[in-house]
Amino acid sequence: MSTVRLTYSADRADVLDRLRLQQARADRSIVDAMQALLRRDLVLARQVCEADHDAKQVRYAIEEAVTSIIALQQPVAGDLRELMSIIAITLNLERIAGHAEGIARNAIFLEDDPVAATEPDLWRMADVVREMLQSATRSFLERDQRLARFTAKRDDEVDELYGDIHERLIARLAGVERGAEEFDAITHVLWCSHNLERIGDRALNICERTIFQVTGRFERLTGPDDEAAS
Repeated sequence: MSTVRLTYSADRADVLDRLRLQQARADRSIVDAMQALLRRDLVLARQVCEADHDAKQVRYAIEEAVTSIIALQQPVAGDLRELMSIIAITLNLERIAGHAEGIARNAIFLEDDPVAATEPDLWRMADVVREMLQSATRSFLERDQRLARFTAKRDDEVDELYGDIHERLIARLAGVERGAEEFDAITHVLWCSHNLERIGDRALNICERTIFQVTGRFERLTGPDDEAAS
């Protein structure tokens, strides 16, 4: 193997290791945000918010590393598709951490209000999107398009849970005077469910990148294409 190829292999392995770490940190942010919401732990919620800054720095570092590989190694075909996909995936992982921060910020607003605990489907949603995130990332790392397609289908499960939660909370809002403390609390729980639904969409985006990496074609699997959305 040539020196150039050895260098590329080493650089690629380093970037993929960073991507694995970024995924693990995003998953940890989801877990901590949901625990902060459940236990009304404001200290933990603030830690999740602080970790979001680090998530951005990790994303930038990965993007810089990939850009350097492209500039110095000039990869083509499958290698280039993989590197371009990594840039898209690291953005989605950073946004997932941002959605976890959104949940943590809602937990801070709610303080001691136990209203979130009255919606157990929130935690079911969190379990599903975490499973989607883990399997979506694995599908990319293992170039497993079958796993990517299976994972993408779980977005329907997330959307169903989100719809159920949304319907129940909107019904509760209808019986509360606008501007009342309970009204605001229920609204913030709605935002938590929205953030979880967006995490599912981000995992779906990663699955689509797996398909692109393997086939060379960008295929919309299901749900909205939100990679460029905030």
